[in-house]
Amino acid sequence: ERVFRNIFNEDYNIGFHIPKKDKCLQCLRFERTDINDEVMQQAKMKHLAEKEQSYNRFKAHQNIFKKDSGTLCVSFDLQKVLNTPKGESMLLYYSRKLSVYNLTFYESCTREVFCYYWDEVNGKRGANEVASILHTYIKLVDERKSVTHLLLYCDCCPGQNRNRTILAMIHATLQNCKFIETIQINYLLTGHTYMPVDSVHAVIERNTKHSIIWAPSQWYTVFETARQNPSPYKVQYLTYKDFLKWDTLADKYFKGNLAGKISKIRVCTFKKGDSKKLSIKNSMDKEATSVEIEVQSKGKVTPTGCFKSPLPISKLKHTDLVKLCTNNVIPALFHNEYVNIPTASNLRDTLDETDIEDEDISEM
Repeated sequence: ERVFRNIFNEDYNIGFHIPKKDKCLQCLRFERTDINDEVMQQAKMKHLAEKEQSYNRFKAHQNIFKKDSGTLCVSFDLQKVLNTPKGESMLLYYSRKLSVYNLTFYESCTREVFCYYWDEVNGKRGANEVASILHTYIKLVDERKSVTHLLLYCDCCPGQNRNRTILAMIHATLQNCKFIETIQINYLLTGHTYMPVDSVHAVIERNTKHSIIWAPSQWYTVFETARQNPSPYKVQYLTYKDFLKWDTLADKYFKGNLAGKISKIRVCTFKKGDSKKLSIKNSMDKEATSVEIEVQSKGKVTPTGCFKSPLPISKLKHTDLVKLCTNNVIPALFHNEYVNIPTASNLRDTLDETDIEDEDISEM
């Protein structure tokens, strides 16, 4: 490693650096644009103003419980893919691995953390999976009886958070809540989405940096023991039976009336008393105007299960995992978690859904 670094640092003058956070593409574009361009200057000022308004709004909501104990502010995010087995062994490095996903919720007032995790055999990482978990979490909050207003914060990823499926699910779930009266979901500005929940993922990654995770079942203990104060993370392992097709609900709720609007939504508010509409804003500015969107479904729609059985993985990936078991690289205790996975020879070893925050991606 020392020789490698010397060559790149001294001969090529290339430094190594891991960015602490994602860069905003618009900010980078403004840095490289002629400062005398009046149109770009106006766009820059508008972008910076929205950035400041988003920051102030989120900060105020994180401290709102000091004034209103019935309001709960929560940030949630999907952790980067946890490839399993995970470790620094060279025997693991050249093998295809199983993808494990973790959707995390952080409550700013209680500092409670909830981790919902699953692997690629039990689900994907798209809108239906996120909606199903968010539905479970909202019901959990409603059972506390003390929360009447729920404020949600997340990034703008269209494939997971900002889409018709999530909006339809929140609207339907709120109508069945007994104590929650309003739910508001806030989409942070792309490139400026640092949230308290990100620190949870950092803690988990730091605690596993020098450890070996042999199988998906071990992640439960990893998440649960990652923090002790003020309390351990609450963990739930999900199977394919836990995911519902909320996108069928979206097809009945929004028949074209959200076309061209979803990619611009910054704030969306749902009120239990208004079962036929929701309101959206395209800015977090206090003076921003809201637009009402009609919910078109007239009858009650119950989502069905996403999957009837565990999902197959590619034959090549399964072969690699079984080989690790056969060679006893993976301990015998965990062999059944890999050997019995269904396979399909026509599958590609790629992640189908994107987690990129791209406002230009076509709406779902």
